Amino acid sequence: MISSKMRAEIKKMSSLDLKLLNSYVVSLLKESRLDRAYEVKNQLRVGDNVKVNSPRVQGSTGSVLEINRTRCKIRFGIGTFNVPLSMVEIVK
Repeated sequence: MISSKMRAEIKKMSSLDLKLLNSYVVSLLKESRLDRAYEVKNQLRVGDNVKVNSPRVQGSTGSVLEINRTRCKIRFGIGTFNVPLSMVEIVK
């Protein structure tokens, strides 16, 4: 949540400063997503049951068929999907 102080400071910034702030925030988000993906990848094994944070397969549990560098293939009842590791959650 953005505080009123932060909003006031942001309004004072120039276009160049806002672009730099935006690129910094985007890089933080990407880094966070990559960290999450590596964490999942280290725990994930072929055959594991997983859930995917996606409206296509909402609430479905699938089985991991293959693990790649940034994605994994998961078989659901409705088909097989190539899913980013950051969207995968291991079901225990």
